[in-house]
Amino acid sequence: MSEPCPAVERQLWLHAREGQRARDIVAEVAFRLPDYRTYALAVPDRWLAQVTPGVRVVAPYGRSDRRAEAWVIDVSEQAWDHTRKALVEVDSAPPMPAALLQLGVWIADYYVCPIAVALDAIAPVLAGAAPKSLAMFRATGQVPARVGVRQRQALEALAGGALSRAELAARAQISGATLRSLLEHGAVQQTRVSQPAAGFVAGERRAAHAGHCPEDDFVLTEDQARALDTIVKALAPGAPWGAFLLFGAPGSGKTEVYVRAIRAAIERQLQAILLVPEIALATQVADRLMARFARVAVWHSRMSRAQRRQSAAAIRGGAVDVVIGTRTAVFAPLARLGLIVVDEEQEGSYKNLSRPYYHARDVAIKRGQLEGACVLLGSATPALETWQNAQRLPHFRLLRTPRRVPGATLPDARLIDCSRPALGQESRVLSPELERLLRDTLAEGKQAILLHNRRGYAARLQCRRCGLTASCERCGAALVYHSAEDLLKCHRCGLRREKPETCLDDTCGGELTRATPAIQRLEAELRAALPAARLSRLDRDTMRRLSDYAQALRGFAAGDADILLGTQMIAKGLDFPNVALVGVIDADAPLRLPDFRANEHAFQLLAQVVGRAGRGAGASHALLQASETAHPVLRDVLALDYESFARRELESRRGLLFPPFWRLIRFVCADARRAQARDGAAQLEQALRAIAGRVNAAIQVDEAAPCVIARVRDLFRYEVVLRAPRDGSAQRVAQQMARARRLRPRTARFTIDVDPIDVL
Repeated sequence: MSEPCPAVERQLWLHAREGQRARDIVAEVAFRLPDYRTYALAVPDRWLAQVTPGVRVVAPYGRSDRRAEAWVIDVSEQAWDHTRKALVEVDSAPPMPAALLQLGVWIADYYVCPIAVALDAIAPVLAGAAPKSLAMFRATGQVPARVGVRQRQALEALAGGALSRAELAARAQISGATLRSLLEHGAVQQTRVSQPAAGFVAGERRAAHAGHCPEDDFVLTEDQARALDTIVKALAPGAPWGAFLLFGAPGSGKTEVYVRAIRAAIERQLQAILLVPEIALATQVADRLMARFARVAVWHSRMSRAQRRQSAAAIRGGAVDVVIGTRTAVFAPLARLGLIVVDEEQEGSYKNLSRPYYHARDVAIKRGQLEGACVLLGSATPALETWQNAQRLPHFRLLRTPRRVPGATLPDARLIDCSRPALGQESRVLSPELERLLRDTLAEGKQAILLHNRRGYAARLQCRRCGLTASCERCGAALVYHSAEDLLKCHRCGLRREKPETCLDDTCGGELTRATPAIQRLEAELRAALPAARLSRLDRDTMRRLSDYAQALRGFAAGDADILLGTQMIAKGLDFPNVALVGVIDADAPLRLPDFRANEHAFQLLAQVVGRAGRGAGASHALLQASETAHPVLRDVLALDYESFARRELESRRGLLFPPFWRLIRFVCADARRAQARDGAAQLEQALRAIAGRVNAAIQVDEAAPCVIARVRDLFRYEVVLRAPRDGSAQRVAQQMARARRLRPRTARFTIDVDPIDVL
């Protein structure tokens, strides 16, 4: 049998025509649409110089070739083997830096989301705005054979240059139909340019006296000096990359280690990022560091649009040495990044709660790895994943500062049994022991911090006769009574309603009692018991603006208040040397949550707030009121013994297939129709089981079931949880599902949460 002719074997239409290149310049793009795939498109000759990885373009999408925005992921030269769709427009904005582009692709891969979603989360960093573009129109010089009055007015208006649609409408008073007609006849061409918008914050701030300050004269403890020396050596050129966990007791001076490590990086012509868990802490830390660094940028979501643009430009231009901010600051476009510090790395606020559901701590580690920048994680109560990594991964180092700085001692910590009252009975929030200690503390001229992690006056309104609790009709959650407004509020979905006078069951009509007292009740008791005491309350109901929080903290530090009471926001990063007493109301409440991380989160919160006491000279006390005083977690908190807690909790999780030994991905289907949410989750479970069996036989897929919080904002919620070994197989299953288009349940909302911080 004769061999086939090459010209016959290869179809004729695949051969380049005369004058046509045999090879194409091809852009691989990710559309800003719910599509996990990338597409190869031809780059027209006129845009060869502009199209590079990291730019935004407009290109035809789908069978209808509708125009859609996309990110260019890669540009390459490929053999011409078929006709490709071509790019239509190119954004004039500078491209995303290569390192951040690579980081975005990793985020999409690890957290199982479309690449464009990940890049859109990074993009606001570059311009101080959300990644939006503005349509601009310009005249091409081609005039139609027949031109109407309105069309002529439009062309005359465009003779002076390109205009936006709003500007063109204002100058020529034309309709949309007139503009479409000019576009169809080729007389007008549309392009797109970047348009700054709200969404990402940066603000450069300078201190005139920045440089040497009294804190620089502090003599480091032996523990601090040893930790700092290890970090500084890792900043040296050619040093192997690594991540460090600075594990130290509250008050052991971790912040001073951060500051001197950052200074060492700057001396080596490097730049640094310092991540903090809360916006208020970003401004507080920035205020403390202004005197120590000349070029500092603060980056968070509550600064003005002008500050965002100005500071983003300063960061891009290299005029900033240190960026301090919340989780989005991890994307700050520093060209000489040498150090990333994540303070209080265990905090849940580092988890982004919208797509992409990334964790800023883990993104910081990956960015450090990609750019060769040192990563320093600091905590007195590390996340168990971080603690386990520091024990077993070769690129992690554990640095210890177990002793407090001179002049600071651990408080005398005790548990007080405050059992919950029987149904229909109300009891005082303040125990006699805590009230006595408060009086003694104030008499000595010292201050106190009280934590009650419940907003409102009463967490529940309950019928004395039948026990029925007033609940939200949209969520099923107990409605919280707020005395200041005399309203019931749902803290889950925001519903508000007037307080009923009697039981919601018309057949009962019993009297309602204010059960489970909250922080407003605590404030009322304090004012009655200690009328001369000056109180400052910090929670979401009193701190409506960022300035309110900063002002309250500055006032407490200056001695304007005797007692600072608040929710969990007062447990984070505060340093007040005059605080001699810390009290915690209902300390065991977080332990009762139906979540596998409940013990961990409770220990972290309680240990953090106990650590606020004893930072100055003299005796100090910590008093925890609880109804389950024998709980082992509370005993570990009293001793501030994290390692004992970690050993016990890790052993428990190992047998239950929970992190850090196994990796979880949580798929949640939500819909106003219960059956739709249930069926969507059931179909997802079947598809996951089929693919998981082929990827790794050890993977487990839990049965589809209602979420712990089964209904939110009138949406019923069902979940499927995938558990997999820590070998990347969980992501492989999810990615195969995405490529097979099996991650599109027909529900109102669908969430993929990799490494969830809770399962509520």
